[in-house]
Amino acid sequence: MRKVFYLISLAALFVACSTPAPKFTISGNIEALPDGTVYLKQRVAGETTTLDSAKSAGGKFELKGVVEVPDLCLLVLGERKQVPVLVENKAIQVAGKSDDLRNVTITGSASQDEMKSLEAKGAVLNTQMKELYGKYNEARQKNDVALQATLEKELDSLSNVQMAMQKDFVTGNPNSFVAPVILQQIQYGMEADEIHGYLSKFSPEVMKSRSAKALADRVTLLQAVAVGKTAPDFTMNDSIGTPVKLSEVYGKYQYTLVDFWASWCGPCRGENPNVVAVWKDYNAKGFHVIGVSCDSDKAKWLKAISDDKLTWSHVSDLKGWGNAAAKMYGINSIPANLLLDKTGKIIGKNLRAEKLRGRIAELLK
Repeated sequence: MRKVFYLISLAALFVACSTPAPKFTISGNIEALPDGTVYLKQRVAGETTTLDSAKSAGGKFELKGVVEVPDLCLLVLGERKQVPVLVENKAIQVAGKSDDLRNVTITGSASQDEMKSLEAKGAVLNTQMKELYGKYNEARQKNDVALQATLEKELDSLSNVQMAMQKDFVTGNPNSFVAPVILQQIQYGMEADEIHGYLSKFSPEVMKSRSAKALADRVTLLQAVAVGKTAPDFTMNDSIGTPVKLSEVYGKYQYTLVDFWASWCGPCRGENPNVVAVWKDYNAKGFHVIGVSCDSDKAKWLKAISDDKLTWSHVSDLKGWGNAAAKMYGINSIPANLLLDKTGKIIGKNLRAEKLRGRIAELLK
């Protein structure tokens, strides 16, 4: 009996060794694609890694490799020529034209089909929003403030419908590898608890995806800068190159607003007059602001400070979205702010317009 069991075990081992491991192949046929090297890349822990590369000839190429679970990758066909692909261990075909990569056809990936179906449901909304954006830009050029306000409300309404549709997909498809990809696209402005709420419903397999892991890392980061926590300290140069330490700033005032913004950010510039008004009314009573700029052009940064009459403290390392303080605080959209008390405790986040005024008035009454 033992001999029979041994033979069965040996046969099973032979079958296991002879069965090829799952892998993906991506066969490309892109019209008018210049001969050269194409790459399949993936974001891992904030860094871009190359899964495979291949020479293309006559627009044809083939990439191979293995992914643990279906995940979003980037097919790089040249400078500014990129195609997002949901890669799984299957035979995948990519076909289209080099000058129209938005409309390439991707087949063979069930996850890609799922993403395509979701995009089709939102196509009408996207068209409507694109048309409204065009009208909004025309209104801005004509300085038609009333029309801008009307169009902004319409855009916000459509954006809310779109967001609701995407959230419904994420919550309704916990076993879908597309769900964490969508969640990554809509998590801007979400706090740790909200993101964690979605992740907690994902299956263990889905949580293996790079997108889900990145979101889990973001939850950890945001938990460290949540309301009730002590603000992480940092030192950054001001506009004349003098180092400014955050803790030395908030220690001098009753309440300090750490305001993340940039000269190129329209909504930030639109919010600045509100902050200026609150500053004027409450600075003498113990309210202060320190602006942290996500600019990379010093001249534009300084001009915006002057134009908007921002008379408080300002710092920047001029690294744009790579701003060290912004990364420390998990800032991925601006305007954004944190309200600190005299001890550095975070007592509010993203307070704007009347919410900021009301909170400061309440604290300093």
